[in-house]
Amino acid sequence: MVWLAIKNQSWQIGLNYLFDSSAIVKSVISFLLLDYSNYLWHILLHKLPLLWRFHLVHHTDLDLDVTTAFRFHFGEMIGSVIFRGAAIILIGASPLIVLIYEIVFEAATQFHHSNAKLPFWAEKLINYLIVTPRMHGIHHSMIKKETDSNYSIIFSFWDRIHKTARLNIPQAQIVTGVPSYPDERELTIGKLLKLPFTPIHKWKESERPGDKKFNQLKE
Repeated sequence: MVWLAIKNQSWQIGLNYLFDSSAIVKSVISFLLLDYSNYLWHILLHKLPLLWRFHLVHHTDLDLDVTTAFRFHFGEMIGSVIFRGAAIILIGASPLIVLIYEIVFEAATQFHHSNAKLPFWAEKLINYLIVTPRMHGIHHSMIKKETDSNYSIIFSFWDRIHKTARLNIPQAQIVTGVPSYPDERELTIGKLLKLPFTPIHKWKESERPGDKKFNQLKE
C-alpha cells in the first residue's frame, strides 16, 4: 500500500492533488477518507453475494478473539488489496499517511476483535469515537440484523452517520458465529478454503426479544 502511494507521488492522481492546502489538512482528510473507504468496503463484503462468500469465512469463527482479526480467506484479501489500493489513488494519500493509517488499522482490528470487556463508563466514552470490542462483537452476532450493523473499522461515527450502528446488546448476551455453520467439523482450514466455492447454507433467521432502541448502550 505504501509502495502504491509512493508511485502515486509521480502520477499525482487523486483528490489531494486537486486543491491547495496545508499538509496537516490534507493528512487529516486522507486519514478520514481511508477509514471511510474501509467502512464502505465492509458493507460491500456483506451486501454483495459474491464478496459475502469470501467474507463468510471470517464470520464463521465461533470464538471471537484477536486471532479472528487474521481469519480471512485469501480471495477476500486479494479483493481488499485492489479496493484499498484504488482508494489510496483516488484520495491521493501520501506515503506517510498510508503507513500511519495501516498501523492504526491493524491495531484497531486486533483491539475490536479481542472481545475484551471494558468498564461501562469507558465503553460509553470510547465508543463515541472508535470501535470497541463490544461494538464489533455485536457485528459478529449469530442474529442476522445484528451482523448487518457496526461496519466501521477505526472511527465509530461512520455507523452513526449512516444509521448502521447497533449498541444495545450487552457483551455477555452476544453469541458469535453464523447459525447455519455451528459445527466446528465444518470449519477446518481445508473446508474454509473451499467454502466460497461451494453451496452456502442459508442463514437461519432468529430474533432477540424486546429489541428496541438499538442505538443506545445498555449495561
